Amino acid sequence: MTPEEAERQLRRIRGQHIEGRWSQLYHLSKESGDSAIRYLFTTNAGGAVAVLAYLGSVAQNGVAPWSAKVALICFFTGLLFVGFYRVYIVHHHEGLFENYKRLVNSYYEDGIDWQQLLKADEEKVGNSKVPYVFGYLSFFSFIFGCIAGAVGIL
Repeated sequence: MTPEEAERQLRRIRGQHIEGRWSQLYHLSKESGDSAIRYLFTTNAGGAVAVLAYLGSVAQNGVAPWSAKVALICFFTGLLFVGFYRVYIVHHHEGLFENYKRLVNSYYEDGIDWQQLLKADEEKVGNSKVPYVFGYLSFFSFIFGCIAGAVGIL
């Protein structure tokens, strides 16, 4: 084996390792994100149900405390942010897929070369912070709902 062949083989092996690691990290990141969104949905929905049950039980005694109403609004807002997150992700992924289909068709029609396809795909992927914003807004809504509920029972 020549040194050039050995270098190509080593580069191929390293490339396979890189691809495997990227796949592993991608799936780990996706699983963590999905888990976080399920958590935010469950906690905000549970908070809303608990406050609604409380409001139902105190309805016979007159006006419900303002803190319970604020908590309910916070939990519903948290649920809305989870919904916005989901909508954004669906549309973002559909956009990535449509863009990639267009790029592949252009590549097969010799409109662009392989490097242009890769560069255009990477540019479309980008690094959006929108999902993080929706996730953190949902989490903060949950925290504020908990604080409002705690103030009401003190």
